[in-house]
Amino acid sequence: MKTKTITGFIALIAIAASVATLDSCKKYEEGPAFSLRTKKARLTGDWKIASVTNDGNDITSSFNSNFEWDIEGDGAYTVKAAGSGTNTANLSGKWKFGEDKDDVYFTDGTTGSEVSYRITRLKNTELWMKNTASNGSVTYYKLKQ
Repeated sequence: MKTKTITGFIALIAIAASVATLDSCKKYEEGPAFSLRTKKARLTGDWKIASVTNDGNDITSSFNSNFEWDIEGDGAYTVKAAGSGTNTANLSGKWKFGEDKDDVYFTDGTTGSEVSYRITRLKNTELWMKNTASNGSVTYYKLKQ
C-alpha cells in the first residue's frame, strides 16, 4: 500500500513540475504556453481588428470594419483598409520575425519604412501585438482570424 501512495505522490510532483515549467517558459506574455503549430504558421493568415487601445483609450471605432491584415507565409503582407471612394488605403511589403520571434517587423514596400510590434499573444485565431512609438505612446492591437 505504501508503494502505491509513494508512486502516486511522485507522479503528482512530476505533473506539478511540468505545469510550472510550461508556464514559466511560455514565449509570449499572454500565451499560449504550448502550441503544436510553428510561430510562422500561427502568424500567417487574414487578421481583422477585434480591438485597439492607445495609451489605455479604446480607439477601435477609428478603424474601418473592413480593416484587414493579410500576412503570408512567404514573408509578404498587405494591410487593407477598404472604405468608400478615396478612403481606400492599402499597404504592402515584407515582414520578418525578430531574432527571438517575439517581435515582428513590417517594412513598407513603397517607402521602405519599418514598424515593429511586440507579439504578446499568438494563437491560431488570436494575434495580440503592441507598438511603442518614439514618443512613448503605446498602442495594443488585438486581432482575430
